[in-house]
Amino acid sequence: MDPAITTYVEKIGFEKWARPYCLGDRYNIMTSNDAESFNKVTEEFRKYPVTISVDFIRFTLQNWFASRLEKASKCATPLATTFENDLKDLHKDGMFRSVLRNGAQLFNVGTSPQGERGGDVNLVERTCTCGLFQTLKIPCPHACAAAVSQNVSVYTLCFPYYTKETWKKIYDATINIIGEDDEWVLPEHIKNIRIGVPVEKKPVGRPRKSNAGRRPTKRRPSNGQMVVEPRHCSLCHGTGHNRATCKARV
Repeated sequence: MDPAITTYVEKIGFEKWARPYCLGDRYNIMTSNDAESFNKVTEEFRKYPVTISVDFIRFTLQNWFASRLEKASKCATPLATTFENDLKDLHKDGMFRSVLRNGAQLFNVGTSPQGERGGDVNLVERTCTCGLFQTLKIPCPHACAAAVSQNVSVYTLCFPYYTKETWKKIYDATINIIGEDDEWVLPEHIKNIRIGVPVEKKPVGRPRKSNAGRRPTKRRPSNGQMVVEPRHCSLCHGTGHNRATCKARV
């Protein structure tokens, strides 16, 4: 990717571009790691019984969906608010650039007044040599300049997941309240389930050898500890006596 475009992406925040409002993809859009975010939210409630934790998760999702659906419903622009503002910045960056047509849908876009490099754009394939167009699925400054020169709406070049309609569909779902425990209707096969004792799982690999009965003759003594070695007979090589008292002499 062009260094100038890389700098621009860092300025507008690449992380939020990498988190499009994909249907069923993300709930907490303020992070790039879903599991980490949700674990942080539910951290306090993990020490409670599982029913309380599940109820807290349901309550959290209900609030997220309701607040974001309300925000999406108030959006008055073709794209979701965040991406609409970013597209305006990209369009502004593409102004005052020279555009040279190099084919049916090929355009050579010059540098900006600030000296940022140009790029070659293909409006049909939605690509640009800077790499930003095909990476973010939204017109880069070069594509914006080429689109304006041909009276093409930049919105037609945006990925559908950036639109406000998709934004609304993501959170246009109902999370029903489960009600009180005594009001639950359970199937008979669930009521009659018997929970047995967990089956002990055998460890993987060879079993460890027992050291029971093994004399610690080779064990190194700890500090202050004396290890008494058994007495050996030099005549019969037995233990518990010496040569003088050995009965093997008789």
